Amino acid sequence: MKRKIICLLVLLSVGVSVSFGAMRVEDLLAKIREGQSKVKDLQADIVTIIKSDMGGKKEAEQRGHIWIKGEDMSKMEMTAPMKQISITSGKKMAIINPETGQKLVQDLEAMRKKTGQTDLGKNVMDQTKALEYFNLTVREVSSFMGGVKEYVIVGVPKEKNKFLGKVEFTVDANKYVPTRIDIYNPQGNLVSSSSIEYARLKDIWVIAKNVSEVKLPSGKMKMEMRFDNIKLNEGIPDKEFKID
Repeated sequence: MKRKIICLLVLLSVGVSVSFGAMRVEDLLAKIREGQSKVKDLQADIVTIIKSDMGGKKEAEQRGHIWIKGEDMSKMEMTAPMKQISITSGKKMAIINPETGQKLVQDLEAMRKKTGQTDLGKNVMDQTKALEYFNLTVREVSSFMGGVKEYVIVGVPKEKNKFLGKVEFTVDANKYVPTRIDIYNPQGNLVSSSSIEYARLKDIWVIAKNVSEVKLPSGKMKMEMRFDNIKLNEGIPDKEFKID
């Protein structure tokens, strides 16, 4: 989808003041990834609700299950209303129609070389990997009571982009997890926004809900993805991700 989008979100900053300074962006990213590295494997039921007013008001709901293990193994099985299985394992990716048995297998290594994206299909739980394509700075947002409430990583594309001006990545200063991702066009307009909620399992913060809102020239769209019945670090066998 082209990023020629304008978002309706209003950012509220009541009760905070901004100061620049102490935390280096490299150290902040390291703290975020340290927490993410504690997730060895994860599975959950997923519910995705999409609301749109493009061509009239529409609402769709999708249900399924997701499995994730290590850096390069993931599986998503959609069960309703459509049925489809997507698996990524090492150097291969497969899309399977469970009703017909039809399977499309792609060579991820060839795709990585062709696109230059060396991490394609890897680290699906790493919310920070997209930031590698940006020049980054960080600012602190402090509460009236003192202390840092959150950090905001600001990324400007390393290469000129006619659709993307900057991204702001808000991080909770206590949990060291991203809580909001805002994308702006080159004109400085907010074009999309995502808010992220977490659940604490085994002293690890894991994503429980992600809500994204965008506005296209043809209308508005809101997508909510919820993770239910989350199971963390229980040892998913490798055969769950078998493609051949």
